[in-house]
Amino acid sequence: MRVLKPEVAKQRKDNILNWVVHRYVTTGRPISSELVYEGGNFNLSPASIRSVLKELEEEGYLNQVHTSGGRVPSDKGYRSYVNNLLSLQNMAEAEKNRMEIEYDRRMEQLDYFLKSTSKTLADVSKMAGFAMFSDISNETLKRIDVVKISNKNYLSIVITDANVIKNIPFSIEVNIEKSRLRSLVFKINEKLKGVKIEDVKRILQSIKSSDETEKAFYKAIIFVMDEIKKQDDSLYLDGLSAIFSDLDGEHYEYEDIVNVARLLEEKEKFSAMLKERLKDCSSKQIMDASKNTLPKRNVEVMIGSESSIKEFKNFSIVSSSYCLKDKAVGLVGVIGHKRMEYPRVISMVDAVGSMIEEIMSNWENLYDEDF
Repeated sequence: MRVLKPEVAKQRKDNILNWVVHRYVTTGRPISSELVYEGGNFNLSPASIRSVLKELEEEGYLNQVHTSGGRVPSDKGYRSYVNNLLSLQNMAEAEKNRMEIEYDRRMEQLDYFLKSTSKTLADVSKMAGFAMFSDISNETLKRIDVVKISNKNYLSIVITDANVIKNIPFSIEVNIEKSRLRSLVFKINEKLKGVKIEDVKRILQSIKSSDETEKAFYKAIIFVMDEIKKQDDSLYLDGLSAIFSDLDGEHYEYEDIVNVARLLEEKEKFSAMLKERLKDCSSKQIMDASKNTLPKRNVEVMIGSESSIKEFKNFSIVSSSYCLKDKAVGLVGVIGHKRMEYPRVISMVDAVGSMIEEIMSNWENLYDEDF
């Protein structure tokens, strides 16, 4: 009896597992040993294939739906398949071109841009798309501009270092002449450039001034910062209904579907999980910096029970961080059932993360020139 070398046996087992998972995610039907024998071209006997499948089941990579039925991947099986894909990421040129066309128009504000991103991901992936940006309170100011609309009404334009742009209207009871307004705006930019949004209020409140116009102006800017923090919704979701379509072959409980829908509509729990993921990306970048290596985008796949959210036990989340100035500032990704086309989805999300970095970098250069 010929005995295979351990590395050969492992490679054969990995090949069969990858084939089974890929066939399952494309058909949604349990995979039988006969199907592997007939369609896998592994040059093995039916008995050998049954033996390998049994080993994979015993090791927790596959589950058997019924005693006499075929097998489906477990979370562990999906993880092995995804890990293999992550090392071989390639995106079809046609798919990449399609994504680039969707991003052909430059958006003027980051919040509109992220809404567009989540919708684009949902449309192209046919799943739920999401995009998020780090809490604006942690961002630093690049510039504040104020435009006079009428004697008492003004519009503030707040730009952060990450080029988040917020337009907040406000009123001041006193009439400020345009020349005086320019002077106040210049003065406030000198004081606040490079300051975190969350620290602006404290700094302005600490300034002592006997000038009533100046005090009224500082009070108005404090109001603007409070409004920015109130309005901050850094998570955008689109295409929620798509994750519940095309579920043939899956065995979801109605309660699972309701729970996921409710979770994504309320968003807080999902948003908290993504923020933790973003913190992990930032921590990894700090470690990279200590090793003098370049930071990079981080693509992650969470399969079923790997998520900290029990409502996602039958779903997978594929996300990519995106960076600005060597700092992870946000995430983009998709949510779909575990039987998703991982090669296409991983490549798509990675490409979107790359495009966002490029666009935001271009914005950075643009605003540096303008201001």
